[in-house]
Amino acid sequence: MPAPSGQALADAGRSVAGSLPLRTMTGLVGSAASSCDVIQRTEQRMSRMVGYTRAACATFVIIPLFGWARLRHPWIAVLIVAAAAVEASWFTWRVWRRPGRLSPRLVLADVAFCVALMLVGSRAAQPDERNKIMTELVPFSLVAPAGIGFGLGLTLLAVGAVAVLMAAWSLAVLPDVSLKLGSDLLGFALWYVVAMLIARELRALCAATAAAQDEAAAAGRLAIEQEKEAESLRQREITHREIHDYLLPVVDHVAAGGVPSPALVREARRGAQRARRIIMDPRGMDPRALAVDGTASPDSTQNGLEEMMSAVVDALADEGLALVPFVSIKGEPPAEVREALVAATREALRNVVRHSASTDEVHLFVEGDADSVLVVVRDRGVGFDPGSVRAGGGMTGSYSALRRYGGETLVTAWPGDGTKVTFRWPAAEPTGAGAPGTGR
Repeated sequence: MPAPSGQALADAGRSVAGSLPLRTMTGLVGSAASSCDVIQRTEQRMSRMVGYTRAACATFVIIPLFGWARLRHPWIAVLIVAAAAVEASWFTWRVWRRPGRLSPRLVLADVAFCVALMLVGSRAAQPDERNKIMTELVPFSLVAPAGIGFGLGLTLLAVGAVAVLMAAWSLAVLPDVSLKLGSDLLGFALWYVVAMLIARELRALCAATAAAQDEAAAAGRLAIEQEKEAESLRQREITHREIHDYLLPVVDHVAAGGVPSPALVREARRGAQRARRIIMDPRGMDPRALAVDGTASPDSTQNGLEEMMSAVVDALADEGLALVPFVSIKGEPPAEVREALVAATREALRNVVRHSASTDEVHLFVEGDADSVLVVVRDRGVGFDPGSVRAGGGMTGSYSALRRYGGETLVTAWPGDGTKVTFRWPAAEPTGAGAPGTGR
């Protein structure tokens, strides 16, 4: 399989960056929030869960009022209802406004209130009915160990606070001690342990979300850098192609003392027009925005591979190359692949003009579709020894550009018997044959 291009890596990076943190459990959308925001908002939501529970369980304190006639001090029950309502409202308001983790001071204040609630509230009932009538205080008080689990975690202070709550409830029901006291005390311990474990799981999930978000942000930055690098490489390739394919042939011909033929004048005019576009507007370096004569063409971006190859054949024919072309394209490969194939083919044909010494029998074979393309340039000139030739402009520029898009180049030459250049996209799977450029 061909290696992915820089553009493909950039697209993949942008896809990852856009899909990972679309909506996390914290309610944050996209990658706009940092990992610190994710952690802070998660802690805030855990605190609010405790606040919601505190507000809901405050309603249980009203139930003892329904046994008004059996109470020893009904006014104490009324006082407890009012105090519980005020404390639950205050507690919920504080956790709703405060960002981040549940405050240890708020947790300890809630524990202190629950201790007072149990010790004072139980005095409203008859001594022998305290464990029965005042059981409704337990749900309200059980929220305190849940807050300890969320806010303090597994610490000596947290264990001590839970122990104080259990001791206060034991004192509150005296002398009405029964088997039910054991289940109440077990409830205090279990609410603390379960809340602590839930908080631990939520924080672990939050940390994983934050880490994924950081990785997505890093992938996005990497994708941008890769995209910039790929675009810079593309611009260098286009600049090299323009100079090597359009300007150097004219300069070399003049430097060698050649007579300016009409074809050379047309080539010089095209090269000058293209050079001006490059200087005036860097976007003009994109070959898809240039017509065959070097001027802008609104329809040139729609040119297919067959039209582009025909333009190359016509340009080389003006230079005296007797070319026998066969072009059959049944589907269009990607635009960048078309550009690379056309540039490499033009370079191979120009090499025939420069080095072959025989331009009378040159064959061009182009066949392909949207998934694969094969181009062969064959001449019967003087040939050369591939091992004795140093790679030059075409070998390091136009030919190598095709490899960056997943294609391959094979140059086969024989001294005295011509040269064969093959371009294939995508590259063929390795078969264990000889290295490119060797063998007949």
